[in-house]
Amino acid sequence: MFYKFADLCDVPPIAMYNEHCTIPDDLRTFINLELVVLPLDQIDPTNEDGQESNDARAQGTDKNNISGIKSSLLSKGCDTSYVPPMVGRQKNSKGLYPLYEGFSRISAYNAIGQNQIVVLMGDIPPQYDIEDLKDEIGLGCNDHMQSKRATHSDYAKRLAKFITRGQDVKREDCTKWFDGIKHSLTDKNIEKIVSDVYDLKYSAETMVSYDTSTRAIKKVAQLSDAKSEDVRVWNNKTGASFENMMRSVMEYYEEWNAPPKVYGYLNRTSAEDAYDERVKMMKRITKFNETFRSIIKDANKVQKDGGVFDMIPLEGFIPQMIGENKETEIIKPDGM
Repeated sequence: MFYKFADLCDVPPIAMYNEHCTIPDDLRTFINLELVVLPLDQIDPTNEDGQESNDARAQGTDKNNISGIKSSLLSKGCDTSYVPPMVGRQKNSKGLYPLYEGFSRISAYNAIGQNQIVVLMGDIPPQYDIEDLKDEIGLGCNDHMQSKRATHSDYAKRLAKFITRGQDVKREDCTKWFDGIKHSLTDKNIEKIVSDVYDLKYSAETMVSYDTSTRAIKKVAQLSDAKSEDVRVWNNKTGASFENMMRSVMEYYEEWNAPPKVYGYLNRTSAEDAYDERVKMMKRITKFNETFRSIIKDANKVQKDGGVFDMIPLEGFIPQMIGENKETEIIKPDGM
């Protein structure tokens, strides 16, 4: 429900928020919540150095997002169905109310010259601190108008801070950290973020890194009697994928009628996880080799009976040529 400002001193009645807005009642790090009207100049969106800084987000406060909010405020007014900016009840050393969430909106309000606004005021429980609060509401409460949802980089930035300020943080602690934040991330998204932050951090501290397959191949050549051109490598994360390695093996076999020498290496993996990751890679290779042997067995059987075995049986092509292909019929290889 939008409330159109009559003038720069106008604010939506708190009753409109009570009627249209669902105030969160399940926050861990922000309690004793109360809707109040505050002068805008009593709200402090700055850090200790006096800089406007939303360090819950990877790129800070987004100027394009501010512009979108400003346009919405001028054309439509304030949407009272969304939670207003959040501030602390205890004033800071500057005698101002610290802003916890709503940095872009505060910037937009300042840009249009608004004098006062409705905020959600609350306290941080003693068992939590400001960093815990930034994790929960800075990432999980971006549901206001023209909001920019937390990105992969935002979560990565806050997770890195969580690891830094903790003691003996384990990988499972990182995964559990997401449970305290409202998000729509899939398990795969979370795994990717944890991998990018935790695995990268601890792999750099405990493992020699090979950032390219070329470097890995050179290392293999140094440690063995294999020539670089005969070596194929793959890792457990990104870049030199299993699929790329298999394609390269097939191309090598096509040219030389023999398999190359294949080696694995770990990427973004800490020493504590190295053994398990190597086992996973071995199991994948073993399973593929078993499957390939089954294919060879089938091929020998078919050819022994006088048939021709195709590992990749091409059935045809989808019709695509306008005016030339019948859209209702698959194009057979022998009909091309």
